[in-house]
Amino acid sequence: MEVLRHFSHVHPLVFNDERNHESGEVFCCACGELVSGPRFSCMECEFHLDKNCAEAPVEMDHPFHRKHNLKLTASSPYVEVNPICGFCNKKYNECKTQDCTICHEEVNMACGSYYCSECKFIIHVNCALQEAGWYYKIDSKDDFDKLNAMLEASTLDPNFLVTKMIKDGENVINTEIKHFSHHHNLVLSDEVKDRMYCDGCSQIILTPFYGCLECGFSLHRSCAELPKKKQVLGHIHQHPFNLIFPNCIFKCAFCLICCTGFAYVCKDHSCSDHYCVRCADILWYRESRGHEHLLALHPRHITNWQNDYFCNACGGSTDGFSVYRCKACNFNVHYEVCSQLPEIVWDKADEHCLVLTYTEDNDHSEHPYCDICERGRTPHTWFYHCANCGTAVHIPCALGDQTMPSSTHSIGDAESKYTIHWRCSTIFIRALKGRIKEVVDDDDDHI
Repeated sequence: MEVLRHFSHVHPLVFNDERNHESGEVFCCACGELVSGPRFSCMECEFHLDKNCAEAPVEMDHPFHRKHNLKLTASSPYVEVNPICGFCNKKYNECKTQDCTICHEEVNMACGSYYCSECKFIIHVNCALQEAGWYYKIDSKDDFDKLNAMLEASTLDPNFLVTKMIKDGENVINTEIKHFSHHHNLVLSDEVKDRMYCDGCSQIILTPFYGCLECGFSLHRSCAELPKKKQVLGHIHQHPFNLIFPNCIFKCAFCLICCTGFAYVCKDHSCSDHYCVRCADILWYRESRGHEHLLALHPRHITNWQNDYFCNACGGSTDGFSVYRCKACNFNVHYEVCSQLPEIVWDKADEHCLVLTYTEDNDHSEHPYCDICERGRTPHTWFYHCANCGTAVHIPCALGDQTMPSSTHSIGDAESKYTIHWRCSTIFIRALKGRIKEVVDDDDDHI
């Protein structure tokens, strides 16, 4: 007879391998779920743990919270009346509800959970254990120190060589580098021109950057200094991902958007997932100027939620998309595009810049239409606005002329090639329905 001494219960627990429990339905006291398989049970009281929860590590390093280890906590009826909660430091009858960071459903404070008391981070036991590759079991401080050393060492390899530098007081500034992604040297410059885009992340350049004097290749300083290896939070494979320059359009495994530029790729041969630079450094919580509360990320591939909610930015459905969400206010923003909209864009027809606007507190609320396409705008959604000219523009209309570095790409096979704007590429690829055989760029100097 297998007996388990578990920290969450004062009595020994006996292993029961019965699949059909004649005594009726029993529920796991750790996760709160109905037990339908092997379990550990107390012979003196109605305390049960399913096999997975009984064998769950007491402490783990989880990819959703690398800052601190998560500790397993359990509620037990055999403790002093109204005890102090180790998570929020309040008595149980004073505890507010907490939502799981992974599935965003309420955590039953009467059941077990993994938590970090320093950061007020909490997740369901089942959510923490749903993928064995997501976490490392920590049995001792030595295990934790070895893991940190491994992750830190993986990011030390530089992805560029410094060819020139200057000293600015105690700081050293790299003024010229040889980057792995380009065959010419890149020089640090603060001469930012209009509509310059980074070839690494495809976002607009507004600050000093590294540029090629022989061609139009440019990189943000931050993109040039990206680590050669990076731990991607939330991915099932928790080895460091390698930074590459795919030399083609690739589909990000997280946001599912067709991207160009740098990618972090999983080195597992059975996987080979590519993550764009943005998704490789994903924020699970973020602030938005369009909402007063902190927004939590609901990834489509983890929560698998189906809903009839709408994006407060564009008005589109959120069903099947990853979103940043405020549950209390039912405020939702598409992760893939709307959460990353630039604050400022330029329009050829306007000498001023257009600013992303979240609320309509002027005449635009009475007559919501777009000054570019002259069609109506959906009320109470975001738009771009020029305060000087009074121009109001749809988000797609404001961004429609902004293209990726190299401006256009040729996509297709030997018999048919198409030159398209970058922002049209996702729609174009869907339209081809898998007929694409290769993705090439016309100008090798930009790759």
